[in-house]
Amino acid sequence: MSDHPNSPLHPAFAALSVPINDNGTSAANNFIAPLSHYGFLAIAGADAAKFLQGQTTCDVSKVDAALSCAGAYTTPKGRMISSFQLTQSDAETYLLRMRADIVESTKAVFGKYIVFSKAEQQNASEDYIAIGLCGDQAKAAVSNAFAACPCDVHQVVNHQGNLALQIDEDGKLFECWIKTSELAVFWPRLSQGLELQSSRHWELKLIHLGLAEVSANTVDRFIPQMLNYQITGAVNFTKGCYTGQEVVARMQYKGKLKRPMYRIKVAAQDLTPGTDLYSTGEQSVGNIVNSVNLDNTHSEALAVITSKEVEQGTVVVGTDRATIEVLSLPYAITNND
Repeated sequence: MSDHPNSPLHPAFAALSVPINDNGTSAANNFIAPLSHYGFLAIAGADAAKFLQGQTTCDVSKVDAALSCAGAYTTPKGRMISSFQLTQSDAETYLLRMRADIVESTKAVFGKYIVFSKAEQQNASEDYIAIGLCGDQAKAAVSNAFAACPCDVHQVVNHQGNLALQIDEDGKLFECWIKTSELAVFWPRLSQGLELQSSRHWELKLIHLGLAEVSANTVDRFIPQMLNYQITGAVNFTKGCYTGQEVVARMQYKGKLKRPMYRIKVAAQDLTPGTDLYSTGEQSVGNIVNSVNLDNTHSEALAVITSKEVEQGTVVVGTDRATIEVLSLPYAITNND
């Protein structure tokens, strides 16, 4: 089960009569997937960059029309309300792509502070649609649609406000943020030579990369380091002050992270975000962050778990107490020892 099992296909695809093929395997390659579980928040105005710089974990000064970054917004206690991918659509407008189920809650929190800035925000989820492209043919598809293609992780190609972002180091994962009004133009170009799949195949790729996302069920639950953001680059430790910065910095330089995030496989289907993990007792030792059902018998997930329990090999998940198998990540987990 994906962690957004009921997300409908974005209405913009209805006019294109796009049929979704879901072959139920974990080995889908060279595919294109509508990412209807994502929404967008637009921040615009003369103070947009200044506002975001003072509220988020990423260094907004490095973001422009050719470069994106991952980031988060945390409470004063360092707990994440939102995680996102950020870039510019024009000189004074920033787009934050995040889970659709947290766009309005993020907007509400930002609304408490943005009134003091020369900036405005808007839920832009009806204006843009996210599309994922994966595989050896993805770069050619992006080039076909944009007449250019990003050539490094987080690089962006901007075509009149339509954006293509490279997500991975290898150049095989790209996100395209397409204006809904121009989807009919871009879709035939982007989909050429790629198999159409559901978004869970895209989500599985992110799980393999260890790239976790906050959703509605995990709001205010994790500090950034619990999702390994100090490793994946969603936190900048030299940018200066932002909401929650003292707590996040203290954990990085003076604390010991007891619950990092692991990639796991488990013989269970119902692994919604926030699902508890246990060890030998009844007290929770962790929680599911994101998950994807592979074959109706197993799921892969990213989960925040107490390191001690992982080392002892006693962790189980859900009401069925299914035993987890810890899988590899493309980076080493650091516990601030």
